[in-house]
Amino acid sequence: MLNTTSTRSGALDPGLIFLTLAYPVAHILVRFIPNPFVPTANLALNMIFPVLAGYFFGPVSGALAGAVGTALSAFFGGDVYDVMAIFPHAAMGAAAGLAGASRAQFIGALTVLVGHILNLLFYWRFNLLSVDYPATLVLGIVTETTVGVVAIVLLIVLLQKWLYREADHRW
Repeated sequence: MLNTTSTRSGALDPGLIFLTLAYPVAHILVRFIPNPFVPTANLALNMIFPVLAGYFFGPVSGALAGAVGTALSAFFGGDVYDVMAIFPHAAMGAAAGLAGASRAQFIGALTVLVGHILNLLFYWRFNLLSVDYPATLVLGIVTETTVGVVAIVLLIVLLQKWLYREADHRW
């Protein structure tokens, strides 16, 4: 149950708001970071923010950060890929929240793979992705996931002292 007397719990936590809004801001910046193996793609480092929100604040918070952050990106200059990513990124944030309950940093960071896999499935299902060169696609996803996992683990280590919520403050 949430402790409503604590300033460190609830949906309006400044850390959660920051991580939610960081997604659309980072979305603008990552357009300039190409994926070295897939020339038409970029490294979607903005996907780390729903994972961090889930890890630090809980599964509902992660899902909220993923859905709202991605929806804001889609609304402010996004494309159909951003719209299709709303559910995958919400699921990714929720999965990170489940891993964060046990403080499993690496497992929490690996949940970025949930977002990548669901994105690929949604894009493929709606004919937004052709798999002409599967080896290149796999190498690109492995690269992007590796960079994301490293960034997430580093940020968890740096920020957990200030952002991590104990079980009775996570939602």
